[in-house]
Amino acid sequence: MNFEFMTIDTPLPPCMPFPIALTGFPVSSTAKVMYCRMLDAMLSKGQEDENGILFVCFPVTAIATVLSRNSMTVKRSLNELETA
Repeated sequence: MNFEFMTIDTPLPPCMPFPIALTGFPVSSTAKVMYCRMLDAMLSKGQEDENGILFVCFPVTAIATVLSRNSMTVKRSLNELETA
């Protein structure tokens, strides 16, 4: 059996940022993945307001499609993040 090991030169596939603080955050896995997707979208395609604050327009239906979840689950996950 052949094994491939990761080395310092191994190219990584495209990936999203996952803030370390999310590991202990008391929210569902769906909310964590959703946060990462929104953060990735903001960092890659985000817009800046007049105060220099980044934001992204990511409608609930679009998030639901990207996460393969329904709109209710997305709304519940958004609520989890807002109240945590």
